[in-house]
Amino acid sequence: MSIHVIIGLIGIIVSLSFMTFAVYKNWNVIYTSVACVVILTITSQLNLVEVFTKTFANGVGNFVAPNLLIFVEGAILGKLFSESGAAWRIGDTVVKKMGVKWSLLGYIIVTSFLTWGGISAFVIYFILLPLSRPIFKKTGTPWYLWPGLTLMGIVPPELIWPGGLQIHNILPTHVLGTNLMAAPVMSIVMAVVFYLFCAGYLYLEYRSIKKTPWKQNSLPPEVDDTDDTAIAERAPGLIISLIPILVCLGSINILKLEPIFGLGLGVIAAIILFYKATPNLLECMNIGTETGVKPLVCVACIVGIAQVVASTDAFGLVKDLLLSFSSTSKVVTAVSVVFSTNIVALICGSASGAITMILEMFSDTWLAAGLSPEWIHRTVCAAAGGFDTVPWNTGVIVALTVSGLNHKKAYKPVFWLSLVAPIVAAMACVFFV
Repeated sequence: MSIHVIIGLIGIIVSLSFMTFAVYKNWNVIYTSVACVVILTITSQLNLVEVFTKTFANGVGNFVAPNLLIFVEGAILGKLFSESGAAWRIGDTVVKKMGVKWSLLGYIIVTSFLTWGGISAFVIYFILLPLSRPIFKKTGTPWYLWPGLTLMGIVPPELIWPGGLQIHNILPTHVLGTNLMAAPVMSIVMAVVFYLFCAGYLYLEYRSIKKTPWKQNSLPPEVDDTDDTAIAERAPGLIISLIPILVCLGSINILKLEPIFGLGLGVIAAIILFYKATPNLLECMNIGTETGVKPLVCVACIVGIAQVVASTDAFGLVKDLLLSFSSTSKVVTAVSVVFSTNIVALICGSASGAITMILEMFSDTWLAAGLSPEWIHRTVCAAAGGFDTVPWNTGVIVALTVSGLNHKKAYKPVFWLSLVAPIVAAMACVFFV
């Protein structure tokens, strides 16, 4: 190994460590990504002008161009559901129908349904927070479990279930030519493994609660009943609230429209049906658009950095090392896909960024090895939900912030329910390779 490659490897580690530190400190991803690219350029002896005007710019642009409207449409849909009270209506109805005993399960079901319907996880946190507080209080569920249980409801429809409208399930279709229903049987098996693992962890966690005073005393913030009353008065009925999501799911998964058009139809349906229940429609649309653009820019910058990393000689060595885990054994090959995806997810700290980067770099090799596009689609999606859930992941930080919790008390359930569980579920892929 030459000194040039060694310095390049050090540069990759330093730049990604800096990105990790910056995200944890909540620094803006744009100037942080510029600093990372400069580090990579210097340590790998690349042309600075060419890197910024071609490699980095192409990486950002190639991600933004096909995904801009998808991110914006999803965010607007989520904002319309939030402001009109439609999301509250769905959650409140399910919880009431299931009763106090099963209301926590109802909460997870509502979370999953909204995620499957394309509403961003960042929006869902704010939608479900006021609904969840009385549920946790009535059921005696310790509040430190809120981020973990919420992510337990988000992860499967976002990454594992077939037909979901989240960007994670859409990205592989651009590269592999698959559809959102890719590998439905394998998806169901992965989901079953995921839920069984989570159930086992929660059983052990609930046993530890009885022995730990601070866990027993972890209570939700005080509930303001006047907020629910105001929402209930203006929120549309249950059937009306469900129609926009059903329009999205039906138009994409049944009528086979492109996601960009299916989500657009869902937004139009929500505008028409929620018009009277939305206090300020124009403001809602504006905020929704801004909400969609911000995460798009963040992920695109990470993808841009990934493109610069991929252009270095040092990463060529890393890529060869990751590919070396594959072999003629199907089981070893399957495990290598899960392992490689998680290495990239750890680097990115973003599931969508990891999916984009891993497919661009490895999909041709995996297809040439005989793996089916549908298998790759579902395995990469499920596996990307593992090591993206590091403590500095933006989704984790948002969940902890809005719930008033901290890493010390609330991250352990997140670790098991949103980091380990997806990896365990993804390993079910070995039975379908």
